[in-house]
Amino acid sequence: MAESTTSYVPFHDDAFPELHGNATHVVVSVDEQWIAVSSVLHRSSRVALFRTTDLSCAHLLTFTMDAESIAFHPTLPLLAIGLDNGDECDREGGLTLLEPDTGHRVDFADPDWGIESARWADDRTLELISFAVHPEDEYEHLTSRTTVVRDNWLGLAPDALDLTALDRTSLAPDTLSPYDLPLPQPLLRALAERAGRTYDARGGVRSVAGLRDGRVLATRAYTAVECWAPDGSLLWSVPASTARGGARIEVADDERTVRVAVSGPDARTWTDFLLVATFDGTVLDRCSVPFSAALCARTDGVWAIRDTYDRSFGTEPPTPPNTRIFAADGTPLGAAHEPDRYDLVPLDVRRCPELLYGRRRRDVIALDPTGTVETVLFTVDAPLGRAVYADDTAGQALLHGRTELVRRAFPSGEVIWSRPLDSDVIDLDTHDGVLYALCADDTLVSCDTADGAVIGRRALPRYGPLSLHAGPDGTILVGTAAGQIMRFPADTRASTGRAGR
Repeated sequence: MAESTTSYVPFHDDAFPELHGNATHVVVSVDEQWIAVSSVLHRSSRVALFRTTDLSCAHLLTFTMDAESIAFHPTLPLLAIGLDNGDECDREGGLTLLEPDTGHRVDFADPDWGIESARWADDRTLELISFAVHPEDEYEHLTSRTTVVRDNWLGLAPDALDLTALDRTSLAPDTLSPYDLPLPQPLLRALAERAGRTYDARGGVRSVAGLRDGRVLATRAYTAVECWAPDGSLLWSVPASTARGGARIEVADDERTVRVAVSGPDARTWTDFLLVATFDGTVLDRCSVPFSAALCARTDGVWAIRDTYDRSFGTEPPTPPNTRIFAADGTPLGAAHEPDRYDLVPLDVRRCPELLYGRRRRDVIALDPTGTVETVLFTVDAPLGRAVYADDTAGQALLHGRTELVRRAFPSGEVIWSRPLDSDVIDLDTHDGVLYALCADDTLVSCDTADGAVIGRRALPRYGPLSLHAGPDGTILVGTAAGQIMRFPADTRASTGRAGR
């Protein structure tokens, strides 16, 4: 199979993209040669080390625990990382030491204590504050302070430290960590500016779409939708009132407007559906519902919203109907109500001439604009995942994928071909007979839509792929969790050839 690392051209080339837009803590080495930044999610962390001169990433470490604390040695090129799994019933943690100059790394595990703080008291002494579950009472927590003293901290072997054998000094259960984490954004912004870069932390690109004139639309945190010029400059932006920002976007066939779903602050509150002029970002129409809802649309501009309200919190559900259908300009066309909202679930299908829904996770149906007629198209054994409609030399088809790529004849649903993948599918799109699959393992796989022959596989930067769109000119756009929008040239069956049959 052909594999490449084709260069890309980014819109909004934010610094520190390896952090996926989620910086937790930042420290700079005493000699100002290195920047270390942690990015902590629940039981998942990244720690990246950057060179201060050009902000290139020299080391990227990933953990299945929280990297709660990072600290540079006061005189040596050495970074200490304290790890904590955060489990209130089964605590464990560890300590990682990394030498940025050489890349030497050593990990020390602690099966009983999670390290909440790691700091250098002096050039010989590392102080650790740790938490554990009381051995006789799982609802009681223990806190301790440990100091490790060494004359030489560089080049340690894996057995140089035994965290389980260290002497611990008990602390009061409510003892706080002896460090206060400042917000990392101001320092990262200053460091980026010093290196001639920018760091805006605008948020991940949840949806992206290219227009015929080269402009690019995108959604991200606190932004309903924004528009970028072909040269990468921001033309306009429509703000959102919550951090979740815009989600799915549907561009009109004439590209004069775009419909975008804007989520409320959580899964139980309102959703806005905005119609925005692509020329200047003017909001032309706003449809709001007092619950969480999903958007689906047809290529003729008819669109629908479906109640996705989370009723597990014991609150009253929204009043019917829970599926509402509109014309392109927002005029109501019809509605449907399902007593069990899980009976009828909108399918995320791109460029489709029908409103497609899944019923009871098996039947794929087309819903007419009045909401009164349901046409069962075919039956599936598992959810389709992401999908895109295509009408190519092999006929009409629905191409979809979760852990494999599948072509089905449309509307019969007959499987034409199926190709397994090495990773989950994040997003799909097609252009000129080529199917593009954005995968969770940071790859972009391209296949011939007619027979599934693999054309190529591109290794993407590890910036957290979130969204994909094949523009009208074939340019492939990839939105990332880091906030970047990457542009790649299209693959062609004639020039690239086939591989992996």
